[in-house]
Amino acid sequence: MAVSVVIVGMEATMHHSDQTGIDPLAVRLADGDPWAARDLVEQHYAGLYRYAFAMLRSKQAAEDAVQDAFERALTALGRYPEERIRAMLLRAWLYRITLNVVRNRLRRNREVNVGGDPDTLLGVPRVGFDERREDVMDVLAALGSLPERQQVALTLRYLQDLPYAEVCAVTGWPESTAKTLVRRGLARLRNLLVVEDPKSGDRA
Repeated sequence: MAVSVVIVGMEATMHHSDQTGIDPLAVRLADGDPWAARDLVEQHYAGLYRYAFAMLRSKQAAEDAVQDAFERALTALGRYPEERIRAMLLRAWLYRITLNVVRNRLRRNREVNVGGDPDTLLGVPRVGFDERREDVMDVLAALGSLPERQQVALTLRYLQDLPYAEVCAVTGWPESTAKTLVRRGLARLRNLLVVEDPKSGDRA
């Protein structure tokens, strides 16, 4: 089935980028740059929204979660000393805050609706890709049925393209745990997406 292509495509299109060294935006925040907070939101909002939407599968819930996360982040930055801010890797830190917000919302309400635009979520072009978009939604629906830790691992690693070092920084897991959760999550996701071919009756 074509949905398997979507899963494979998640792996094939990864950039394997890493975030190391000094974060220039953290330096600006530490130095009191009046535009740094605005740039922090603009730089990271889209990625955090995609993550929150993949976990919550509701546009409004994802928007609310990201807004809550940024409010918490900005409040914390107002309390942190300059030295701590200057040394921060902001992306992993923001994902960790958002992860906590999302987990709290999932605990309060386990019944979430599948919603939003899968084109926006995974960057699939709109024109001429109707079947592709349906496949993406199938993947998201199946993702939502995985155990929470596997959902988190797959979403951070593949949908958000975070290297394992950052996945571990966000979740607090050892790298071996993160890799195991990703491997098991992918295997379960593929099993969930195996369906009967309506023409031949064979499994696709």
